[in-house]
Amino acid sequence: MKAGEDPVAAPGVSYQERMVVVADGVRLKVREWRPPASAAQEPLFFIAGWISLVSGWRPLLEVLVPTRRVVYLETREKASAEVDRRLLRPEHFSIPRLADDLIAAAAALGLADGRTVLFGSSMGSNAILEALKGGRLPARAAFLVGPNAEFRFPAWGKVAVAILPAWLIERLKGFVVWYLRRFRVNARSDPEQMARYVRTVRAANALRLKLSAQAVLDYSALPGLETVPAPVAVAYAESDHLHGEGEVRRIVRAMPHGTAISCPSNTYMHTAAVAADLDGFLSGLDGHGAR
Repeated sequence: MKAGEDPVAAPGVSYQERMVVVADGVRLKVREWRPPASAAQEPLFFIAGWISLVSGWRPLLEVLVPTRRVVYLETREKASAEVDRRLLRPEHFSIPRLADDLIAAAAALGLADGRTVLFGSSMGSNAILEALKGGRLPARAAFLVGPNAEFRFPAWGKVAVAILPAWLIERLKGFVVWYLRRFRVNARSDPEQMARYVRTVRAANALRLKLSAQAVLDYSALPGLETVPAPVAVAYAESDHLHGEGEVRRIVRAMPHGTAISCPSNTYMHTAAVAADLDGFLSGLDGHGAR
């Protein structure tokens, strides 16, 4: 895809790309779609998962962008981000740091007035949860796909991210794909999910992949969830071993206004079908939502 090319190209919807400053030495890529003026649904702030590509979300975006303003932020571990070399350390890629980026970007983009719906996946979902804690990012609601209560690495994985240089991680991407297919993703029941992971791992910036992996080794989403004031729906699929039902239930129970939404598969949650779940959740809100 060429720079500036609309990855969705929905009829009648305008598109632009820009960089937004979120901290000294950090600029993040923003993709924004605006429908005709007659579309009056709340704006949606979209934060995708770890090293993910916008192409993986095209089926859902095709349904969302004709009806509402959609702002898609690419987080700082992605290759599109401009990050000062002095900041290439694990602490600058932590989930709380990503949450600070979201808050700064929302303010810069006019999305911090409490009307915006937040949509996130995987690590993007966790960044949203951190930003919502204590009401730091006002939002009408959030719809999250597969956040993690914790990030668990096997013992060898912790050693690997600590000692392996980025150039070797680049060469080991094939092994990462094999590990995901063999131990973490049900490639037989959800081959499209596996295909997305293959594409994203191969496209990832190896150094930032390493730094962000190091940054989440001891992370837990649970502390502070009781301070999230917004209604939050958490979608999950039983076949998704990376973000299982148990993880989701722990997160939902910890929030005052959490709702668990079961979906057929991880692939389903990347398709146009999940838009109906989002709309159903939003239409059912009474100002606070329901568990």
